[in-house]
Amino acid sequence: MPQTSKSMSAGSVPGQVSVPDQGEPPPPLQEDRSEAAAGITVEEQGDPQIIKSPSDPKKYRYVELSNGLRALLISDFSTADGKGGSATDEEEEEEEEDADEEQDEEKAAKKKGSSEKQAAAALCISVGGFSDPDDLPGLAHFLEHMVFMGSEKYPAENGFDAFLKKHGGSDNASTDCERTIFQFDVQRKYFREALDRWAQFFICPLMIEDAIDREVEAVDSEYQLARPSDSHRKEMLFGSLAKPGHPMSKFCWGNAQTLKHEPREKQINTYQRLRDFWKRYYSAHYMTLAVQSKETLDTLEEWVREIFIKVPNNGEPPPDFSHLQQPFHTPAFNKLYRVVPVRKVHALTISWAIPPQGKHYRVKPLHYISWLIGHEGTGSILSLLRKKCWALALFGGNSETGFDQNTTYSIFSISITLTDQGFQNFYQVVHLVFQYMKMLQTLGPQQRIYEEIQKIEANEFHYQEQVKQHKRKNNVLEASS
Repeated sequence: MPQTSKSMSAGSVPGQVSVPDQGEPPPPLQEDRSEAAAGITVEEQGDPQIIKSPSDPKKYRYVELSNGLRALLISDFSTADGKGGSATDEEEEEEEEDADEEQDEEKAAKKKGSSEKQAAAALCISVGGFSDPDDLPGLAHFLEHMVFMGSEKYPAENGFDAFLKKHGGSDNASTDCERTIFQFDVQRKYFREALDRWAQFFICPLMIEDAIDREVEAVDSEYQLARPSDSHRKEMLFGSLAKPGHPMSKFCWGNAQTLKHEPREKQINTYQRLRDFWKRYYSAHYMTLAVQSKETLDTLEEWVREIFIKVPNNGEPPPDFSHLQQPFHTPAFNKLYRVVPVRKVHALTISWAIPPQGKHYRVKPLHYISWLIGHEGTGSILSLLRKKCWALALFGGNSETGFDQNTTYSIFSISITLTDQGFQNFYQVVHLVFQYMKMLQTLGPQQRIYEEIQKIEANEFHYQEQVKQHKRKNNVLEASS
């Protein structure tokens, strides 16, 4: 799948916000009257229903706009080194900034690499490559590119990128199977204007017809760069094994052949189809937004409501592929495939296609299994393989990307980096793995092990280290979309 359009791919780690099951809106928030009576405002306290780490100094608020867009507001007065701040400190800083605008430009650039955090935002739309029309593979990915080509309010082509570059920011976007994510960060004092410019992608993008050929070439360049990647080649192989008609078999990247040459031969108006796709799927009620800045929650809510209320809602039901189960229940999937790698490495990957696991996020059965598979102590798979000098490393689990987990299936994989000797004996390696899996099936889930994992995860959450804004935004969006 086209995981990135600029520089980095979106992560897929579970977020730290308590969210409902897939497709179920969060419960309405209620004001805590006892706190209000005690003189603590809701803004100061943040939403009590949002579970956060005791070591997390940020404040959170969930809001839902009248057009259906959901948003998580994050007020962060801490500095990059984790020290807390206050609104009073911010007011004093504002006065200093107003005193000398030119000098502040230099200070802001220095702060970016020291104590000043960038303000950041990310938005997830519940549409991806699975929704591509059959005659225009890669259209969702292509649209992700085209919305950057100016808007009615800010018509300059790639003007948003230029604005961010001028003010020490960056942006990125990625298209997955069932979601598209946009994100950016910028110096805090330019955040309000950046939000307004960025929101126009979803309000009134120009998507200039003259820019189509140029952006098709950009999409094609991404595809050509990804072709030599072993992970990309594995995804393409997997896609070819899916049942005919299942969206997993689609070519979701898109390239010059599918977006330019073939449409011309078939007399397909790519520009009109692009606009139709935007109107159908870039709807407010498909969107989840997260914003983080050194502002009060009230200020962030005011900005979000003022700017994003303009995103249209078409009232159409969201795309749903959950009825297309067991895409890999085919003879072709249950085979051994030998793939010549691009990198000089011997690797063995065993993959199981299972029912979608997203709804079990509170229990995390795959995490339990991967914990046991990845164990490296005495009696583990890796320990035995190392004793035989057959393996160097082992990974077991689910990456939680759209390729590994969506509403139609989940993938559980065990990947083993083999030595030359291990490669010569890979059938025996496979036999040992299946022996271990059979043992786990026979023993069944062990409460002692599950509780041990719970305690470790609880401690990690309790003493959680602060992560970069873009990673936090993606975690929240993917957990709530």
